[in-house]
This record gives sequence, structure tokens and C-alpha cells, in this order.
Amino acid sequence: MLNHLQKTVCALAVLATTSLPVLAGSIDVRVIGTIDPAACTPTLSGGGTVDYGTIKPTALTTDAFTVLPEKQLDFAINCDAPAKVAITAHSQRGASAVKTDGTLTEIASIPGIFGSTGSTATVGLGLDGTKGIGGYAIRLAAGTMTADGVAVDSIISNSNTTSWGSTLFGNLFTSIENKRYSSWAKTGTTTPIAFTTLAGKLGVQAYINKASELDLTKPVVLDGLTTLELVYL
Repeated sequence: MLNHLQKTVCALAVLATTSLPVLAGSIDVRVIGTIDPAACTPTLSGGGTVDYGTIKPTALTTDAFTVLPEKQLDFAINCDAPAKVAITAHSQRGASAVKTDGTLTEIASIPGIFGSTGSTATVGLGLDGTKGIGGYAIRLAAGTMTADGVAVDSIISNSNTTSWGSTLFGNLFTSIENKRYSSWAKTGTTTPIAFTTLAGKLGVQAYINKASELDLTKPVVLDGLTTLELVYL
């Protein structure tokens, strides 16, 4: 009996050993995808063009910047489902913003824009030869923004989208060291809200370099270009 049991165990052991498959190479199967809760589209009236028309040289100040009037565009974001989003602005004209000392930079700090008694971050209008033509700022005009028909406040976050604060002028730009995100919150709060339709006004105000710095014997073409990017929160 013992011998029979030993033979059976041995037979099973041999069977288990000889039944293992021979392993070769291996390959992984990845299952990927994105659940996108909403698709949002920004729009601007006038094709997004702010046209200052023809500016006469006599309208420019010889030894100081000339601040042009603010112009406004209708601004909207339409989503196919409620979504929390922000926008961030990127100038496409590099270091062409004219500083008060006459030097050029990506983002300047200029007084008097949007009626501010302090300085406002601006970007460039391109170059006239080696001279900067001037600059401009863009803002979400206060008191004009609605989300799904209800008045909302514009809010800002510098460098990230986790810490939000209120904003007086709604400027889309800040210092070179930071990227500014702008979003919207219920009145009196600073937490981004979800919406389907946002509407309001985008204000743009430009300034022209000192007339003495420009070659006004030929046309000088204002050439500002900024890309507004939507960021889902």
C-alpha cells in the first residue's frame, strides 16, 4: 500500500512538472482613454481684431507715451455641458513691449492703462525696425461678465490653478515670472464655478511709444497678437 502511494505521488509530481508551458517573450496590453466631461469654445466679436484705424503723427506725444482709448470686444465661452475653465494669454510678439525707460521686454509695466493710478502689465505691438511701437493690455471688463445669465466676478491665479483671488481690473497679463489664469466665480467669492455659457466684454487698451523714437516719415503698423488659451480646471 505504501509503495503504491509513493508511486502515485511521484507520477503526479512528474505530470505537474512536464505540463508547465515554456515561457518565451512577453507583451503588455494597455487600456487608455480620456473621459472629457465637456467641450468648450471661446469666441470674440470682429474676428478678435481690435482696429485703431489711422493715427495721425500729430496725435502722438513727442517725449511721452500716447495712451489710446480702450476698445472692447464681445467675449463668450460656450460649452456643451457645464464645465469649470480658465483662460490664459500668450503674446506672440516677444520682447517688443516698450518700458517707461525705453527698453524692450516681453511684459512691461505701464501707468495709466484702464484708468489705473498704478502700473498695468502690457505686451508688445511689434517692432518698427529696432524700435518698439508700444504695447497694450487686455482685461475682462468688470461688471460685464455673466455665467448662464447670472452676473459673476472674474478671479485670477498666478502660476497655478489652485489658489485664486479677486481682481480689480481683470488684466490677463502679469509679470514675466508668472503665467496668469483667469476664471469666474459667484459674486463675492473666489472659487471657480462651472457654466455652460459665459458672456462679457474683453477690453483692450494700447499705448504708442514716444514719437521721437519712431520713424514717422513712413507708415508704422501696429502689430499686436495674443493667443487666448482655454484651460479645463
